[in-house]
Amino acid sequence: MKEILANCTEDEIRVAIVEDGRLTDFFIERQNEENIVNNIYKSKVVSVLDGIQAAFVNIGVKKNGYLPFSELTVNRAELSKTKHLLVQVTKGPLGTKGSKLTQQISLPGHYLVYMPSSLNIGISKNISDEKERFRLKSIIEEIRPQIGGIIVRSEGVGKEKNVFKQEIKYLTRLWDTINKKFESTQGVALVHRDLRLVFKTVRDYLNEEVSAFYIDSKDEFEDTLYFVEMISPKYKDKIHLYKGKTPIFDINNIEQQITNIKNQKIKLASGGYIIIQEAETLCAIDVNSGKFTKGCGLDDIILKTNTEALHEIAAQLRLRNIGGIIVIDLIDMRRSQDRKKVYKLLVDLVKKDKAKTEILPVTKLGLIEMTRQRKSESMVNFLSETCPYCEGSGNVLSRETMAIKIKKELIKLVTRGGEQPVRLIIHPDIAEEFDEDFLKGIEERIHRKITVESNFQIHREDYRIILSN
Repeated sequence: MKEILANCTEDEIRVAIVEDGRLTDFFIERQNEENIVNNIYKSKVVSVLDGIQAAFVNIGVKKNGYLPFSELTVNRAELSKTKHLLVQVTKGPLGTKGSKLTQQISLPGHYLVYMPSSLNIGISKNISDEKERFRLKSIIEEIRPQIGGIIVRSEGVGKEKNVFKQEIKYLTRLWDTINKKFESTQGVALVHRDLRLVFKTVRDYLNEEVSAFYIDSKDEFEDTLYFVEMISPKYKDKIHLYKGKTPIFDINNIEQQITNIKNQKIKLASGGYIIIQEAETLCAIDVNSGKFTKGCGLDDIILKTNTEALHEIAAQLRLRNIGGIIVIDLIDMRRSQDRKKVYKLLVDLVKKDKAKTEILPVTKLGLIEMTRQRKSESMVNFLSETCPYCEGSGNVLSRETMAIKIKKELIKLVTRGGEQPVRLIIHPDIAEEFDEDFLKGIEERIHRKITVESNFQIHREDYRIILSN
């Protein structure tokens, strides 16, 4: 059973897609952090850099956008002379980088995507039936607009001509409105804002597979119901106002599943586990067999663990919105047929993913290299920040290392004689290392009594040495 849950508050809107109790997709939109992906702007060229084959463009936000020459619809020679360009954001700002832009505008509907600057007719790769692909292409060729290309989305399977005709009419009218606003607007400006999160979820995810869409806000529910009646009225009975006393995300333990998104280690049912480590430009995923030893032989155990791990990895890539370059370190497989099996499995698993992916075959070292389309920052980066203890390294000094470090510092500081005690204030975890024998050894070196005080408020890698005169 597949359900969509929307939790709406004054601070943020969160949407969870749940299949049989498991969180498969999670989206969040905060009121003070606007998502600009898919927005369309009237922009101004700031600089043209032939060396990197791109232009930097002002779209009215803090950082200038990045417009590759390959995404232009105007002639490159005319770029510096053009006062204003119509551009769309394809990838939001990440770190110090500005948004990635294109002039090849795409306007998504529920069943179709309209591309005004294209001449192509395309069918979603998720529609595999050749007869259905031929039928859909024939329909679109018959009713296609005079200007622009069309892509049929996976939700278009089985739909008839009148459904597509109605959506093409809506999308071409929207394009006309955008053009008129571009012409009438003075200077750099937003000319089309993409749908807000709940509406976007309706457009992209509400289909026959979804049994219900629950919304815990009356205002949002009423707006969404009106929106569904306009674009896909047959689904309006799936939209429900959640009235339960239990918070909507406490159902099926969704809140805890969201919290678990930041966990690096994920256990597998067999006893194995995977470790996901995200960096700024690359994500490394390590597969380990753990305690799993059941099977007919070592090769079977390895294949079973890798297979189970890939199911989990495909799910986590979607849930965590991990993009860019991804390297998966599988358990080494000696049999070439096993490497082919796991490669084909991953290719099949990512077909459910709306983000574009490219996967290379398994290497002899057991590595899978892949890329996944990145439109915005990963969910881990969005929900968390760098640990103030480890500052992103993922590690803190061990207790033994800290104890030895403090001992050296005490010996270095206490160079003069005297019998007055020394106060040592340290984190309780480190205090466990200062047992009677360890303290006695230090006291004999410095000829002073040491008093150890535990304090949870002190950093684990910090300490205070107070000398009495």
